[in-house]
Amino acid sequence: MALSPTRWRAPASAALALTLAAAGASAAFGESGGTDATAQPRQQPSCAADGFCEDFETQTGTEPSGRWAFEAADCTGTGTVAVDSEVAHAGTKSIRVDGGAGYCNHAFVGTALDDVAVDSGLYVRLWVRHTTELPAQHVTFLAMEDANGPSPQNDLRMGGQNAALQWNRESDDATLPAQSPAGVELSAPLPVDEWSCLEYQLDPASGQLQTWLNGESVEGLIVDDTPTQDVDQQWMNGGAWNPSPVDLRLGWESYGEGADTLWFDDIAVATARVGC
Repeated sequence: MALSPTRWRAPASAALALTLAAAGASAAFGESGGTDATAQPRQQPSCAADGFCEDFETQTGTEPSGRWAFEAADCTGTGTVAVDSEVAHAGTKSIRVDGGAGYCNHAFVGTALDDVAVDSGLYVRLWVRHTTELPAQHVTFLAMEDANGPSPQNDLRMGGQNAALQWNRESDDATLPAQSPAGVELSAPLPVDEWSCLEYQLDPASGQLQTWLNGESVEGLIVDDTPTQDVDQQWMNGGAWNPSPVDLRLGWESYGEGADTLWFDDIAVATARVGC
């Protein structure tokens, strides 16, 4: 999906206007994974010393603060980001994203990875909950800018297409898995109305990538050292790939159809797998 190369961060006043719109709209969920923020005792996520963990419990307002800030690539519209005090994986707070359909509804919360030795290998663990099945058209809910990319458009993006999880490389629009029926079958949908543990490993030295959903490796979301038809063959046809991610952004981009409401919580970033 070709995007404008312009990337900008909304000023605090714009971010506040966007987040306040969503601050009062949260609703508590029942036993299917979401929690009433007052109902579940806090359990600190495990975290390696060479990265960071985030449970958003120290957030004091509705606008993300500290290491996190509202971000929008290229343009923004009706999408909003807010600290939510009613729905959480554990504890009392999470990040809520109300993602709108159509281009220019980009809305993310992001942080730099300056304090993580990403060249040693990057492991990310996050808990995510959403309300609407992934659409047939391409959407993104996680992105990282690649400093080693070949063009101004260098995001590595995770989202969905054809109702299943996929990775997308913005520089050449390669997808993982290939969007053939066989490739899509090897991926997995992102469950709705329940918290899911999503993990991935990115090895910049080898360009290998592995993804887990609720502790299970997803066959269609693996880049290894052997091209596999319908999985990573197209991805590897682009040549050597040694990404250097400089940030982590969680939110929503829709390139056509597809609106969703998402919550993110209990994030762990490290150079070794933390697990769920």
